[in-house]
Amino acid sequence: MTENYPYKTDIEISDFMSRILLFGMDRPFIKRDTKTKNLITTGALSPLVQDYIYDGFVPKPCKHFCGRETELEMLHSILDNNEKVFIGGVAGIGKSEFIKKYAQIYKKEYTNIVYFNYSGDLKQMIIDCDFSDDRIDENTDMKFKRHNRFLRSLKEDTLIIFDNFNTTALDEPLFDVVMKYRCKIIFTTRSRFDDYTYFELKELSADALTKLTEYFYSETENNLDIIKQIIDEVHCHTLSVELAARLLSTGISEPHKLLTELKNTKSVLHTEDKINIIKDGKNSKATYYEHIHKLVSLFGLSEQATDIMRNMSLVPYEGINPRLFAKWIDLSNLNTVNELIEYGFIQMNEYHKITLHPIIQEIAVDDTKPSIKNCNTMIEAIRNLCLHHGWDLPYHNTMFKVAENVIAIADKDDKDRYLLFLKDVFPYMEKYAYRLGMEIIISEIENMIKEFNYGAVEKAMLFDYKAAYEHICNQNHKKALQYEEQALKYCDEIITENPYLVANIYGNIGGLYHSENHLDKAKTYMEKAYAILTENNLQYTNDSVIQICNYANLAANMGEPQKAVQALKRCADTVKEYNSDNSSDYANLLWDMGCIYFQMYDRDNATVNFKKALKIYSELWANEPELLQSKLTEFQNMTEAYGMNNENLISVN
Repeated sequence: MTENYPYKTDIEISDFMSRILLFGMDRPFIKRDTKTKNLITTGALSPLVQDYIYDGFVPKPCKHFCGRETELEMLHSILDNNEKVFIGGVAGIGKSEFIKKYAQIYKKEYTNIVYFNYSGDLKQMIIDCDFSDDRIDENTDMKFKRHNRFLRSLKEDTLIIFDNFNTTALDEPLFDVVMKYRCKIIFTTRSRFDDYTYFELKELSADALTKLTEYFYSETENNLDIIKQIIDEVHCHTLSVELAARLLSTGISEPHKLLTELKNTKSVLHTEDKINIIKDGKNSKATYYEHIHKLVSLFGLSEQATDIMRNMSLVPYEGINPRLFAKWIDLSNLNTVNELIEYGFIQMNEYHKITLHPIIQEIAVDDTKPSIKNCNTMIEAIRNLCLHHGWDLPYHNTMFKVAENVIAIADKDDKDRYLLFLKDVFPYMEKYAYRLGMEIIISEIENMIKEFNYGAVEKAMLFDYKAAYEHICNQNHKKALQYEEQALKYCDEIITENPYLVANIYGNIGGLYHSENHLDKAKTYMEKAYAILTENNLQYTNDSVIQICNYANLAANMGEPQKAVQALKRCADTVKEYNSDNSSDYANLLWDMGCIYFQMYDRDNATVNFKKALKIYSELWANEPELLQSKLTEFQNMTEAYGMNNENLISVN
C-alpha cells in the first residue's frame, strides 16, 4: 500500500488513507506477542469462538465498580506465567464483578474470552452451550464430545472464565478434563484450591468503599465519619456496604441509627480474625451473614415482597425474565419486584433478567423457608407447562434449573404433590434430553419409593424413566429394553389404575425394538399400546399422538397402510374433539396421513391432508418461516421420491 508513497495529489492521499482505514477495520485482531509470528506460521492461534458459539459472552461489570486497580494488574501478571488461576474470597466480596472488570480491561490481550456461570455440573454446562452446528436430534453424549473437542482446541490466546465455581476438585467429575484444556482458565470460587495457583481477593480499601457508598447514598460526604464506622463495623464486606448504602438512600434508617443497630448485632468474629472457607464454600463463622440478615430485616419487607424473595430463591443465578417470573407466581404487576431491585436484594443483569446474589439467595432460603406448599403457585405453573409436551418453550432451561432448585432447596412438606411435580417434569426434560435433570429426578423418585414405600405404579414409572434416560442420553437401547422389561412386570397390576402409563411402556418397548430393527416385536407391542389408548379414550394427549404416529408409520412400512390411516384418522377425530383442529398435534396427524397416502400413490387424498396440515403450520409458525420452509422442502423431497410432479400440487395459501 505504500509502494507509491509519497503521493502528489489530494486524491492520491485520500485514496491511500481510505485503503489504510479499510485495512485496519478488516484486519482480524491478533494478540500482540513476541511469539505471534511463530503462532501464525504453526497455526497455534485459536479460532474465533464467536463463529462457533452463540453464547458465552462476558457480562459487563456493574456500573458502580470501584477500586481493585492493583489486584487487576496482579492477576494479569499471574496469568502471564500460569494457565489456570483460582480467584478465591468470601461470598459477597466482589469476585464475579472483579473478573468481569478484568475481562473488560484486558479483552484486547486475548483472541477470545468465553464466560460460563457454573451451575453445578461442568458436563451439563458444556452440553448446554449453544453451538452453531447443534442438531435437535443429536444425543447428549455426542453433543458433549463435539463441544468438548472444540473447547480442547482453544489455545493459550483464549481465556475461559468459570464464575461461581463453588465446589471442590473431588466433587466435580469433569474437573481433570477441563484442567487439561490448553487455553487459560480463571475460576472464581468460595472453596479453597491451595494445590493450584490461588489468588485470594481481600476486602476493598476503606476509600474505595466510601466511593461505593457515595454512588448510592448522596449524603455520604455529610456523614463521612459515621459512614466510615459503618464500613468498619461490617468488616469492609463489599455487599454489606452496598446494602447499607441502599438502606440509607431509601430514608428507612439514618446513619447513626444504622450504626447502632449493626453494633448491637451479635458478632462472633472480630476484624482481626481470619475468615476460613470450608468445603461447601461457606464461612465457618459467617459474621457477614449476621450483618446482612440485620440489614435485610431493617428494610421491613412486606408479605408480598417476602413471598417474591422466597420464590426468587429457587431461580438460578443466570436469572429469569421478570414478566415470566411474575406470571409464574401470579403477580398483577412488577411494582414490588422493582422495589426489591432498588433495595439491592434482586439484581437486574444486562440481559434484563432478574436474579439474587448468591449470599442473598442463601439468606432468603434461611429466612423464608421455601417449600412445596408455600411455593406451590410457581411449582404448579412449571408443572402445567411441562404437561404440554408438544410445546417448544424458549425458556425450558430456566424451568429445568428451577426444578433442580426445588429438589435441592425446597422443604418437601407435601410429598404427594412433590412426587406429581417430579413425574410431570421428567417427560419434558426427556423431550430436550436434559441429562442432569433427568438423573436428579430418577434418583429422587428412587429415594422416595424407598422412604415412603410407594407401590407398583411408581415402580413401573421409575423403570420407564430409567429406560428413557438410557435411550435418550446414552443411546443404549439394550439397557433401555432391560429397564422396560422390568416396568412391564407391573403392567397387569396397574393397568386399571393407570392405563396411560401402561400404554406408554408398551409403546416405548415397541419403539426400542423398532430401533433394533425387530419389526414384528415392535408391531406387537405398539398394537398393544394403541389398543389400550383407544379402549380408554386417551388418544388426544400429545404423548398418545406421538405413540400412534409411530405405530401408524410402522404399520404402513410393514404393508398395512389402510390400518395405519384408520388409526391416524381415529386419533385425529379425538384430538379435534378434545383439544383443537388448529393444533400442532392435529397438523402432525394430517401430515402423517398425507405421507402414507403418498406411499399408496393416492395423490388426491395425500394433497387434501397436506393442504390442511400446511394451513395449520402456516398459522402456528407465522413468526418462524424456517419451520414452514422445512416442511415444504420435506414435501418436495417426497414428491421427487415417488416420481410425482409437485408443481402446483399444493398451495399454502
